[in-house]
Amino acid sequence: WTVEETTCLLEYLIAHHAEAGDGTGFKQSTFTGASIHLQEPPEGVSKENHVAGSVRDWQSCKNKWLNCKKKYAAIVDIKSQSGFSWDDKLSANISPADAAHWMAFAKTHPDAKPFRNKGWEHFHEMDELMFTQRP
Repeated sequence: WTVEETTCLLEYLIAHHAEAGDGTGFKQSTFTGASIHLQEPPEGVSKENHVAGSVRDWQSCKNKWLNCKKKYAAIVDIKSQSGFSWDDKLSANISPADAAHWMAFAKTHPDAKPFRNKGWEHFHEMDELMFTQRP
């Protein structure tokens, strides 16, 4: 999945958030719509000039969504910890002085490991989507 494809998927899900009902449990039909949407040319690009990327079926879109939810939850955990900060580009931006604290945290939060010094460009889209699902 490219950054652009993931952005396209998340924007589609944001636009169709009502289809998730009272949570973030999108149905197969929503993921099928997302897979079709991913094959469409981006705004401003004609169909003749569009070269579609990899074909993503509904299951691939669902798996990517579940992966994004997992990353989002890991970042929310990081942001809630005392002593850690968050930056979209640098993530937790762990310095050598904070390394021991980070290692202890990462041991109990293994999904957070990739975000030691690398951000995630989709956090704000996910935050918007997850926020729309809160009661």
